[in-house]
Amino acid sequence: MKVLYLIPYSPANPTFGGALRIFHLLSHLHKNHDVTVAGFSSAEEETALIDHFPRLAGKTHFVDHPYTERFLRWSLIKSLFTVHSHWHQSTRSKEFQQRLNQLLKNEKFDVIQSEFPVMAMFNYGTSAVKVVDAHNVEYDNFKRMAKVKNPIRKLFFHLEAYKFRREEIAVCAKQDGLLVTSERDISVFNQTVPKVQKYLIPNGVDTNYFRPFKTKPDPHSMVFVGMMKYVPNHDGINYFLDEVFPKILEKTPDATITIVGKNPPQSILNRANKNIIVTGFVEDTRPYIEKSAVYVVPLRMGGGTRLKIMEAMAVKKPIVSTSIGCEGIDVVHGKSILIADSPDDFANRVLQLFQEPELTNELTKGGYELVEHRYKWESIGDQMDQAYQELTHLKVAQAASNGYSDNDVEAIDRWNNESNSVNDALQIQKGY
Repeated sequence: MKVLYLIPYSPANPTFGGALRIFHLLSHLHKNHDVTVAGFSSAEEETALIDHFPRLAGKTHFVDHPYTERFLRWSLIKSLFTVHSHWHQSTRSKEFQQRLNQLLKNEKFDVIQSEFPVMAMFNYGTSAVKVVDAHNVEYDNFKRMAKVKNPIRKLFFHLEAYKFRREEIAVCAKQDGLLVTSERDISVFNQTVPKVQKYLIPNGVDTNYFRPFKTKPDPHSMVFVGMMKYVPNHDGINYFLDEVFPKILEKTPDATITIVGKNPPQSILNRANKNIIVTGFVEDTRPYIEKSAVYVVPLRMGGGTRLKIMEAMAVKKPIVSTSIGCEGIDVVHGKSILIADSPDDFANRVLQLFQEPELTNELTKGGYELVEHRYKWESIGDQMDQAYQELTHLKVAQAASNGYSDNDVEAIDRWNNESNSVNDALQIQKGY
């Protein structure tokens, strides 16, 4: 198939969950389809992407991101006084819309896949199957993040949830299909966009890169991996350090936690000591995971599914996680993971793994088998192909049953996009 892949950033050299998912889905598209990529990227990142995927040479259409880091704080403040969410307005780009218009004028695609709903907010008139890859239900994710204690952040996330809910529903309702990462997300989307086809395309793991370790881990050691700029990650590790880790230290004073991830806030950096190791960004997380006896995922918010869970299972590390931390993954408490939602229970589960090697072996065996049978990227790419084929057949059948030709379908889509743009403008004028 001829696929147009719309992305909000280049996934070259991926270092966090969203980029990893995009990288591996693009890897599948690159091998199995005629793919063109468009979105936001620097020239340097674009070059790196083509180095990874040589067949993309001449098939990338990127513009610079409309908001640089320098103006990010100002854009966050500005969003408090606009009708659109910050995420929506931070990806608005006349330059990219023009590039997209020209691209669609010159080429015809079978499928247009947008990574995240924000990349589907641009207008395009085409008969192509339109798909959004929803890494999370974003408004629901913002609603969960509004549980933070900081009153300014709380206000911001509440407003983002309210604004993005309207935007996300409007965009998803115009799609032919949604790719979602968990059954829970399907259930949430069924309440808001019930008529749109949904397909479970879970997150996965590269089992050629993440493989079981042969070395013995350091005793009484734990590891947490995640981009610390992401609110659920630094909320989760703060919760662990405040409420769980002291209980572990009471019983095991030499216990350590290594926090691995880009952009740790100063509040976490300040807590570093002989028991708490904060690495910041590292090129390769595997040596830090290898040294750990237990992999902890103490998340209290977030959406979709966490790739860190699959990575830990692929290298045969025992995992203690909250229910939210392993949400949407087919793990079973006591067989492939230990699940704990209170500080006491979480601490006790970690201590149990320190003391019971038989339980560690049982969990790592169960987790590894689950990855092998369910969460390899290769099989996940095949599931995406099946969704494309089904959606294509459905769209052709629907058009034929209504007596439309391909040209008719393109005209209808173009009119719908123009109508939606007019409606958006009217809503803004009315202050909606």
